[in-house]
Amino acid sequence: MPLVNLSSLSQLDGILAGSKDKLSASSVIDFYATWCGPCRVIAPIFEKLSGQYPNVNFLKCDVDNVTDVAQKYKVTAMPTFVFLKGSSEIHRIRGADARGLESTIKTHAGTGGGSGSGSATAFTGKGQTLAGSSSNSTSSSPSAASPSDLITNLDPQVKVLLALVGGYLLLWYMTS
Repeated sequence: MPLVNLSSLSQLDGILAGSKDKLSASSVIDFYATWCGPCRVIAPIFEKLSGQYPNVNFLKCDVDNVTDVAQKYKVTAMPTFVFLKGSSEIHRIRGADARGLESTIKTHAGTGGGSGSGSATAFTGKGQTLAGSSSNSTSSSPSAASPSDLITNLDPQVKVLLALVGGYLLLWYMTS
């Protein structure tokens, strides 16, 4: 199914009702706003993924124009990606986390793990909130990652904060 821009709750209900006949019966909704910078950054990635996974319904919802859909899913941050199995929400990613989005879609579409059972427990992807903390972590233990991996995988906002604190401490040390 090609990428669909939602215009109403009844349109969404019709799409979800029609997808019940599909084997996968899966959908992902991109809740976005035209004024949202991160939404504009991740939009081409979402569109590209829609072409790679034809068995998944890719839907877009402008939260300012289709408020009833945004209210139904209690969207409070943009972008938010809501994953549905039939009409039931089974996973959510808040923020423009391209790797998390692709990983979750891959798992959800059944191409990442082989059999593609499609169960709700298959969602083990790592999403990011707008504050940068993990909403669903998949690492087995903190000691499993090397120190360079921990720095590389830090949220960009945390990296900026650490750089500012480091600069402040260096300036403080040099003036004292």
